[in-house]
Amino acid sequence: MMVLGISGLPNAQRYLARSGPDPLDERICQGLDSAAALVVDGVVVAAAAEERFSGVKGTGALPVNAIDYVLREAGVSRDDVDAIAHGFDYDGFRRVFARQQDYFAEVLSGRTVIDALTEAGWRDVERRFRPVTHHVAHAASAYLPSGFGSALCVVSDGMGETEALSVYRARDGRLDKVHSQPISDSLGLLYSICTRFLGFQFNSDEYKVMGLAAYGDPARNRSVFDKLVSFDPESGGVRVNWPRGSLADAELGYPHARAFLAEGAGFTPRVPDGQVHPEEADFAAALQAKLTGVLADLVAHWMEKTGERDLCLAGGTFLNCKSNQILCDLPGVDRVFVQPAAGDDGSALGAALHVAGSYAGSVPFNPYTGPSYAADEVGAELERRADELGLAWRQVGLTEEYFALAAEDIAADRVIAWFHDRMEWGPRALGNRSILALPKGDRIKERINGLIKFREPFRPFAPAVFDADCATLFETPAKDPVRYMLCTARVREEHRESVAGIVHADGTARIQLVRRDLNEKFWTLLSEVKQRTGVGCVVNTSFNVKGQPLIMAPGTALDTFTATSLSRLYIEGFVVWKKSQSS
Repeated sequence: MMVLGISGLPNAQRYLARSGPDPLDERICQGLDSAAALVVDGVVVAAAAEERFSGVKGTGALPVNAIDYVLREAGVSRDDVDAIAHGFDYDGFRRVFARQQDYFAEVLSGRTVIDALTEAGWRDVERRFRPVTHHVAHAASAYLPSGFGSALCVVSDGMGETEALSVYRARDGRLDKVHSQPISDSLGLLYSICTRFLGFQFNSDEYKVMGLAAYGDPARNRSVFDKLVSFDPESGGVRVNWPRGSLADAELGYPHARAFLAEGAGFTPRVPDGQVHPEEADFAAALQAKLTGVLADLVAHWMEKTGERDLCLAGGTFLNCKSNQILCDLPGVDRVFVQPAAGDDGSALGAALHVAGSYAGSVPFNPYTGPSYAADEVGAELERRADELGLAWRQVGLTEEYFALAAEDIAADRVIAWFHDRMEWGPRALGNRSILALPKGDRIKERINGLIKFREPFRPFAPAVFDADCATLFETPAKDPVRYMLCTARVREEHRESVAGIVHADGTARIQLVRRDLNEKFWTLLSEVKQRTGVGCVVNTSFNVKGQPLIMAPGTALDTFTATSLSRLYIEGFVVWKKSQSS
């Protein structure tokens, strides 16, 4: 059986744009982060987010380019697809939106997706269309590739159709819901409103708040969040006690909720200027502490109640690697799986797996599901554009010399770009579209943030670590989230100086453990780095600049390399440098 999974609501952003929202509110809508995934006979053949093709970060548009890619990767046509799974099923909740009929018809109804596919040239869409409830799609995206026979599966995001957090007992391929809570009690929505309160973009910049939190003291605003958010041991749920009317006027950036936060916190945040200010950092720290605390209470409650010992997590809330660290460390949790595309892009994969009737343990999972480019394609791009861009290059091939050259550059404190094989699934660079550097390099955070990434100086960098060195450098359980840069760990005190560039303000780092069986090329590079530096660890940040999606194709890689202060680009056996530099 061949199932195409898609996410996104193609008309949502256009509908919101009519209200002329503040740029910080342009993502207050459902159906963002559209993506496509193709599952053939239970095997994930390909998956990618639409933003990687269109260049529009977080777009919710119909993922036409991503769809074309996954079909091309499988060598099949549109007519070969047996079912089209969509990661929303609002039609089952039509009565809830009785007072918003126009909005429902234009944005939420499955008909909008059917019509958009038809307009894109698909035939016989309605017969093949299979909507999947949003949280079921999320849950399936985590449980089915986990390899766990049975598990507790927790989904938390801003909102699904009518719910914002759900808990499932998963076993033998089934998802049995044991708890659900409504949008009014949404932890994801709380975090996004607080993100907007701090002057960052809603539904986009939550990771900045997570990074900022490490600089603050949660005590200052603890009482604000203790009154607002609580875990209820009787129901096993989380309650968010917004005053009546706080969630009105969403399209205006939740002004009532923000006013309530300002009153409780006793300040109005300034416009972000890239610096760390104590009031904002303390607020972020209290928010992060509360999120982590109630999630830990909720997970511990349901693990004990169900008797499960393995844990699956999905939904945008679980891109929060600080909270994931605490959940991984909970007593009684043996194994944890967090879907690398835990946000709404991952619901495309989950919807496809759910409709395909896949079973846990039968879905081979590999995070490298995107496009790849052959050496001759890269060579043709260099032949065509190198002179125009002022670039020089030579083809070394994927030889011992190639890996040695890259490792020598890193050891010499040069910042390089690394582009190989299939693109990563999800928002985190996992060594195939990465910027790499020496963790103890001179002013390495300042150099990368200011001269290469063009982003806020308080933003942390993540390490990719050679598997044999992980336990030496970090205090972390060997659980799957560390493979996908979805969990932080404390950096061991005695090694902090040697990897200073990846140590965050709170002494932790968001690690990626690199194993040979998952990524042999990246593993080989790290082994070469270790031979030269004594430490099998590099700074690993995504190959892009502020506001740009993770780079997918060689042409974009050349453009971005040219526009930044990167020293070298290593791309499918080619070494590329600027003519203004020596070779």
